[in-house]
Amino acid sequence: MKQILSILITILSLQGFSQGWAEVGAIWHYTQRTINPDITSYKTFESIAEDTVVGIPCKKIKVIDRHWGDTLVWHEYMYSENDSVFFYREGNFHLLYDFGAEAGDSILLPYFWTVNGDSTLLMIIDSTSTIDINGEIRKLQYITCGDGIVVEFGDKVIEGIGNTYFMFPTYDGEYFGPLRCYEDNIVGLFISPFHPNNGWNFEDCDQIITGIDEMDADGYMSIYPNPAISEVFIQDIDDHLPAEVSIYNMTGQIVFQQQGVDRRIDVSNLQQGLYVVEVIVGKRRLRQKLIIR
Repeated sequence: MKQILSILITILSLQGFSQGWAEVGAIWHYTQRTINPDITSYKTFESIAEDTVVGIPCKKIKVIDRHWGDTLVWHEYMYSENDSVFFYREGNFHLLYDFGAEAGDSILLPYFWTVNGDSTLLMIIDSTSTIDINGEIRKLQYITCGDGIVVEFGDKVIEGIGNTYFMFPTYDGEYFGPLRCYEDNIVGLFISPFHPNNGWNFEDCDQIITGIDEMDADGYMSIYPNPAISEVFIQDIDDHLPAEVSIYNMTGQIVFQQQGVDRRIDVSNLQQGLYVVEVIVGKRRLRQKLIIR
């Protein structure tokens, strides 16, 4: 009887973890390499408020990006349902994690582009185990996800915390990740044992580059199609306001600039590769990665 009760308690506790996704106060710290390989900066995700988007209660998550010589701030919107976590883009919420998946399961992430032009990214759960985080037992998924050419998404996912590399899938050549540490009111401070260089663990997890002005980008934008071949369209920003559009290559050089209200961009003259599109609208500065094929 005691054994059955113990099993039931374990099952119930594991089922409850995803319900606490991004509780207000939760914070993720990621290492972020810059273009100069000798310089390291940091990116943070912090759940700051309850919100509602397209009628769905969700968490408002403040992202601070210390990159490209300045510091930007914008917000993501995420919510959990049962064992799944969703994030908001282009007027809809999209699946990001399924903590309930078991070994042998395959998950389709419907938003992320792969090299063959399909708009879904396949995540395969190779195996699962558990990890003890300050006495809290969480599921650990070992995954295969990414095409090995353009899109990658690490190899481990922790229930209630997410990927041990970065929150979202990343494109090859990006400088985000890995996860350094995570903290919330339930597990306390979790220092990732999966970071490839644990030397930084002897330093404060709040270590950041300071003394840089922050430009608040309270919002988001989307670029379609992405990857692109000849042209792209900027979406989800005010179509009536003039915008300054700049495209940077991965060495930080501006390779394209445009001003006005036209949200169409001709990229036919750009070489294949990874770029950063920056749009300044009023006091907002928005950035998004763009792949040219």
